[in-house]
Amino acid sequence: MKVNEVLKLKATDLNHNGYGVARHNNLVVFVPYLLKNEEANVKIISVKKNYSFGVIDKITKPSKDRVEPVCKHYYECGGCSLLHLNYEAQLKHKLDSAQRTLKKLGNIDLEIKDIYGKDQYHYRNKVQMFYSQDKQIYSGFYQEQTHDVFKLEECYLQTKTASKISVTLDKILNKYQVPIYNEKTKAGLLRAILIRNNQKGEYVVVLISKEDKIGNLDRIVKELVKEHPEIIQVHLNVNSKSTNVILGSKTKELYFKKKFIEEIFDLKFELNYNSFFQINYDVMLMLYKEIVDKVKNLKIKKAIDAYCGVGTISLLLSKYISEVIGIEVVFEAIKNADNNKKINNIKNAKFILGKTEEKLLSINNIDLLVVDPPRKGLEDSLIDTIKQKEIKHIIYVSCNEATLARDLGLLKDEYNVKEIKAFDMFPNTNSLECLAYLERKPKVK
Repeated sequence: MKVNEVLKLKATDLNHNGYGVARHNNLVVFVPYLLKNEEANVKIISVKKNYSFGVIDKITKPSKDRVEPVCKHYYECGGCSLLHLNYEAQLKHKLDSAQRTLKKLGNIDLEIKDIYGKDQYHYRNKVQMFYSQDKQIYSGFYQEQTHDVFKLEECYLQTKTASKISVTLDKILNKYQVPIYNEKTKAGLLRAILIRNNQKGEYVVVLISKEDKIGNLDRIVKELVKEHPEIIQVHLNVNSKSTNVILGSKTKELYFKKKFIEEIFDLKFELNYNSFFQINYDVMLMLYKEIVDKVKNLKIKKAIDAYCGVGTISLLLSKYISEVIGIEVVFEAIKNADNNKKINNIKNAKFILGKTEEKLLSINNIDLLVVDPPRKGLEDSLIDTIKQKEIKHIIYVSCNEATLARDLGLLKDEYNVKEIKAFDMFPNTNSLECLAYLERKPKVK
């Protein structure tokens, strides 16, 4: 096999990235956008010791599950990876992939019986776009595996209103010729924009700049909110560092109409522009309903909500538990959680700032531990503490089935994995949210 060689290949599977998996002379070939059971002429672009990569030259036998992507930017944008696969097949692929990962990395044989999903398009309540400049200033996303920004004309993940806001702002920025930041030369000011919305259709806009002094900023904001009265806050975030991290540590309020509130069931949550919050509201409700329904039947007195964020799960569970303690390492999130506790007049919840693996050591008589960690999963020290504490029930919310599988494998000697459910929090991408319920094994006498 050589680079630039064209081979006739058939994909026998999709991997976790959504790439078609084919074989030639016992060497695996990964082919983006090639679906399971499809046949194609594939041009080899990279050859490694144990695998190679190819690109589709021509599909000779398309899959019945192949669809025409609705988005014109699909093949240049890194935001979606499965728009060429019909939605039912997307769900099956994600479920099969998660099942294989659980078996391979955690030796977990339990079947994931259900996958919950809702709207395939326009589900994101938060989006970040980047600025670039050719003859005109424009906003968009990075082209796949680059930092080159393409001009965004449509997006099927973010809301239609978010797209309209970005288009309006592009026009205003061009009017006032705002200097756009150049990642290579480090010249210019404006780097990116963050837009988030709640279910009431209210929007918060954050401009991200290298410096806090942008000419005509008052006029820019005034014209933007006049055109879009649904905007309730505008902020300027300053990030002067040469980094891939989008947000800086300093933020200035430019416009404030009202607080940004999101409702979950009968509770209200005040959020900052950068608060962690599930980006798919409808599927989030499905996930939280499953957690609440499970806890209702467990007769829990004391629960710990690790990685509690702004307190969503803690406060939702407080109605059914004598005492709930949320632990979070981010100071602003703890402030939000305490505030949300007051907003909802909840007395039996408290929030602690710190690392879960450290704070959990001093808390006794825990009946339930809820964990919703970042993609890297649980720290080894936290898993050791969980085993030591002999907590009876664990609810594990995961956005990465690989680290979920690893952690369940590390806990399986002490815990039975009773149930795993999947939630399509991120349609058209390879990401999947999973919910696992674990129960401590009885002591052997």
